[in-house]
Amino acid sequence: MTEETLSREWETIVIGGGPSGLFAAHEIARAGRDVLLVEAGDGMFDSLCPRVKAVARGRQIREAEKFRLQCARCTCLTGIGGAAFHFDTNLGYIKGLTRSKVEKDENGALRKYSGLERALGSFERAEHGTRDVYDTFYRLGLSRVQEPHESAAEQRQADGFVLADTAPSQSITVDEALVVIGRMCDEITGNSGRILLRHRVTRVTRSGERFTVHTEGAQGGTHTARSVIVAVGKLGLGWVREVLAELHVEHESPRRVEVGVRLETAAPEAAPLTASCHNPKLSYFNAAGESVRTFCVCVGGRIMQYQFLDTVVLDGQHCLSAPTRRTNFGVVTTVNAPDGTGGTEYALDFARRVNKASGAGALVQSVAEFLGWSARPGRDIGSSLPGAVRGDLAAVLGPERVADVAGMVERLNDFSPGMIAGHAQVAAPVVERIYPSITLSDDLESSVPGLYFVGDSSSKIIGVTYGAVTGRVAARAALAR
Repeated sequence: MTEETLSREWETIVIGGGPSGLFAAHEIARAGRDVLLVEAGDGMFDSLCPRVKAVARGRQIREAEKFRLQCARCTCLTGIGGAAFHFDTNLGYIKGLTRSKVEKDENGALRKYSGLERALGSFERAEHGTRDVYDTFYRLGLSRVQEPHESAAEQRQADGFVLADTAPSQSITVDEALVVIGRMCDEITGNSGRILLRHRVTRVTRSGERFTVHTEGAQGGTHTARSVIVAVGKLGLGWVREVLAELHVEHESPRRVEVGVRLETAAPEAAPLTASCHNPKLSYFNAAGESVRTFCVCVGGRIMQYQFLDTVVLDGQHCLSAPTRRTNFGVVTTVNAPDGTGGTEYALDFARRVNKASGAGALVQSVAEFLGWSARPGRDIGSSLPGAVRGDLAAVLGPERVADVAGMVERLNDFSPGMIAGHAQVAAPVVERIYPSITLSDDLESSVPGLYFVGDSSSKIIGVTYGAVTGRVAARAALAR
């Protein structure tokens, strides 16, 4: 990119090249308007981890190598495509949006909802946005999958849960994502858009009706625009806090956050849960009336850990191209932060507590030990975390969180006896939805006109498809300005 190009004034600047940022820049460029997409990482292929690159190049990886090639802590979470597309992943619903979450209202009545529905103001708008995003994925090269019919097994999963969402979803491998994202980038730069890689945004300032975006990198400097769309992922939390403070954006600490663990068991034992739905979402209420739910089911996957601010936290990896013999999934509880404590700090303190007990980040314990079962755990399937540190995770998390996991294990074993046996593994910490709660319109515009927050940074949603929808909605609002 030339200095002349960078010195231009832009209609819109998008910060972050994950799903939400890509779809935002793509929408604006295809409308023929000037847009600059700034990404701190590299292009998609160049930012993949060595193990994923090996698979993408067609190298056969022996079972014994799969974990040796996994880093102790993942650092491949930036770059075009974002963390979502740097590994095989799940896109979400293919038959239509569903209300996959549940809560109790002020009267104790059950209320089901979709996070995207709340972010955009209506279920119909959210559903239309989801279909629109899928149409783009298909046009750019994603293969359509056959929509399965509901089965008796799907109906059985409702037993013991207040909500059992088994809507079919679609996965995308890294190979497919490289094609789709490559074509999307070509359409951005082939129209009126530009992509600036390996540049980090340090500040966003505002003067009158224009924003100035300050960047560091080989061609760093200042770039101005009428609108700015912030589309950074989870790792950008610290930076987003600085932007909110400097521009006086209306926000508050989240009142509710999600904390929990990841359960890992042998893939054949989890098969009854995942046979008819790759990512079932099962919820129940604990004794305190808090929602406990499954989250991000990774069939044949592994658990990964990465640095998040001053903590180390866990997530799941889908390994469709080189599957393991394990399945893992999150079990998270939606908790209200205690009075006088911000939700973000509450969740980070949860992670810090586990990190301190581990001395290295995550802590792992067998289900039998974690739940205090008298029976011996049997064969140890081990953990997919490299160098997993074992310890008394139950004592660290405390009786309330242990009871939440016990409730989920009991319900899963009622559905299929032995699904979660004593040799299964419990790993922590998992924290989600800890971004500041930003005051946003249904178009994702903040209290500062022309400044939008989408994807993870919106504080409203997480996930690939949901993020893409919010990016496109914000882009259309910016175009209308």
